[in-house]
Amino acid sequence: MAGRLILLRHGQTHSNVKHILDTRPPGAELTELGRSQASQVGLELAEYCGVGEGSSGRLSTVACSIALRAQQTAVLAMSAFEQAAGLPERSMQINVIPGIQEIFAGDHELLGDEHSLNLYTDALWGWLSREEAARMPGGENYLDLLGRYQPMLENLVAEHLSDGQDEDVLVVSHGTAIRTIAAHAASIDPDFAFAGYLGNCRFVVLEPGQRPFGQWEMVRWADLDRQL
Repeated sequence: MAGRLILLRHGQTHSNVKHILDTRPPGAELTELGRSQASQVGLELAEYCGVGEGSSGRLSTVACSIALRAQQTAVLAMSAFEQAAGLPERSMQINVIPGIQEIFAGDHELLGDEHSLNLYTDALWGWLSREEAARMPGGENYLDLLGRYQPMLENLVAEHLSDGQDEDVLVVSHGTAIRTIAAHAASIDPDFAFAGYLGNCRFVVLEPGQRPFGQWEMVRWADLDRQL
């Protein structure tokens, strides 16, 4: 088994409940359900990363988006993780890094009408399919996302996964951004990534190995039965 990059979507937010496009940090905070989801996924990650008594197992590094919901998810997940692993409180350091926030909805930010939501869905297909023209009015395209997100991932891989150790890096981020960056990182079929909705506190796992971005291996996509 090689080093793994775990891309975790945040828990449910008040904007999720209202079905509005909330893409600009700091954004909405978690609902009570979202907080519960974050704690539950912390326990799931403890098992997935193989924690032991007083050991964090494979998990060596935690990073999260600057958005409030991502920071809250990371804190709650790591609190549960620490308890499961028998680690001291706040022993898992969380690094808040810029560049891995959601793809900006532009002029449709904080709108939840059917037209706006359909535009964002259509744009997602374009982002996955490398269509440079695909963007929300006033928003970002897939090259904008890659320009800010890819270097952050590559830096994490270079710093923590380049020595061949069986370690995990957790990145708490956002659903559409994760699906798009993972699709480009592992050259995933756009149809698969488009159909593979990433629910709150579900995650995608990539194995970069010694390969360049674009040739990383995808080993898990949420809870889909069919994996590549």
